[in-house]
Amino acid sequence: MPKARDTIPCRTADGLSLSVRRIPSSAGLSRGAVILQHGLGSNGFVFDVPRHSLARRLAAAGFDCFISELRGAGDSDHPHGRFGLDEYMERDVPAILAAVLESTGRKTVHWVGHSMGGLLMMMYAIENAAAPIDRFVAIGSALDYKPGKSVFRDLRPLRPLAGAWLDTFPFRRLGQLNALVAGHGPQMPAEHMNFWRSNVDHDVMRSVLARGFDDISMQLFDDLDTTFDSAGFSRKHGAIKYLPRTKDFHLRTCLIAGSRDVQATPEAVDATVRLLASAPVLEVERVGRAHGDADDYGHIDLVVGKRADHEVWPKILAFLEA
Repeated sequence: MPKARDTIPCRTADGLSLSVRRIPSSAGLSRGAVILQHGLGSNGFVFDVPRHSLARRLAAAGFDCFISELRGAGDSDHPHGRFGLDEYMERDVPAILAAVLESTGRKTVHWVGHSMGGLLMMMYAIENAAAPIDRFVAIGSALDYKPGKSVFRDLRPLRPLAGAWLDTFPFRRLGQLNALVAGHGPQMPAEHMNFWRSNVDHDVMRSVLARGFDDISMQLFDDLDTTFDSAGFSRKHGAIKYLPRTKDFHLRTCLIAGSRDVQATPEAVDATVRLLASAPVLEVERVGRAHGDADDYGHIDLVVGKRADHEVWPKILAFLEA
């Protein structure tokens, strides 16, 4: 097995190298393998922030952790031109699963996805009845983003303007600029979309903004915008639709919802619970003041919030250990 912090080989069918970094169990035993998958515009750093590392907490509990990064993110290859859900679903997710299964010699793995990282596994499991997933945790993810006041709905009018002259949206640079003033004064978009200010230490917020974001292919905005179509999320130019096929979803699943998440709103998570009712195990954990926690939770706070280590992470561990 690779040494701590080593990457394992992972190459997609179209020849790209993806970064899959292993943080092995530090408990003297292995209780299974966990893939930690980032979301839209972010990278694997969100799972391994110094002193706020979900990956290391899971490793201390006995899990072999694999932090995977999609094309265009982190240390993975950054292809030229546009790419979207088709490439993620047909190239990246299968390659990541195959690489971890081969590396561990296991037949199944756990999948913990944040934001789009959870959405991708919902879609993949609907399309692939034999997906090699034991337990699935979706943090700040939804299969239908229409319910609630989603920030994505507010941003829709900007899409045609930006797409006319950009192949990629410079989210990495915007995050780095936002890091200079994060936590003070008016909220810039990168902070507003991702953090509930009072629930994240300023140094952690600045670190994630400076290192945890990457540019976004404009094709992804088009693909994800299909959530607002009457038929919901689709790909392959509408040939593959997901909401009509949710009865095909059969993973043991836990959804974690933040009270102030403006991306996967509480209403959107509630709708997803209803959509995934065919799952053999389906749990939902809601966090925030109304649920007995010390503060409310935004989008990335669910992973790196001030008290996530004892208000959110134990819920993830309990589900994986069940």
